[in-house]
Amino acid sequence: MSQPTSLRDRKRAETWNALHQAAVDTAVSGGLEQVTVEAVAAAAGVSCRTFFNYFATKEDAVLGLREPTVDEAVLAGYDVDGDLLEETGRLMLSVMRSIQGGDEESSHRPELFAKYPHLLHRRFQYVTKVEQLLAGLVAERLQASARWQGREHEFDAGETARMLVMVVAAGMRYVMQKTATRPTREAQFAALDDGLRLMRGVLKELQ
Repeated sequence: MSQPTSLRDRKRAETWNALHQAAVDTAVSGGLEQVTVEAVAAAAGVSCRTFFNYFATKEDAVLGLREPTVDEAVLAGYDVDGDLLEETGRLMLSVMRSIQGGDEESSHRPELFAKYPHLLHRRFQYVTKVEQLLAGLVAERLQASARWQGREHEFDAGETARMLVMVVAAGMRYVMQKTATRPTREAQFAALDDGLRLMRGVLKELQ
């Protein structure tokens, strides 16, 4: 059973949403050039100092980007002795979703990406953070696993984890493309299942 959301958490969510929405509205109506920390903070009714408690840059506010986090319940269920492709794919999708904050995908995001390509680069920086975080977690779990201990390996756990994450990251691109217009949790995990099946088929053809 999920824990009830505290008043503090609700207030933080409301402030985050207010800042994000103000940044998006300004970018769409006046262009990204008109988005300033001062204007966004004022529209949300908070100080500039408060703005930086939620977003590192105005671009992050426009895109609604957050630092990647790991759901402890999802991590606890990560079975490194199981199907590594599927297990890592599900863990990565969970962490990927944490940088965007919720199911809602701004309908204006494709428009903004097309007009301001550097926003895509900013989002990619967050995806890289996800991959780095995941590679460390997978390496740690792999090193301590029964499947790794007591066996000789050509590559160490860190190298193996990085390659695994890179392979799974390719599958994530498939998921994001398939669910661009409907990025709900259900749609994305369904697309992940399809993508993993396709990836296995492609890898088999390459053998």
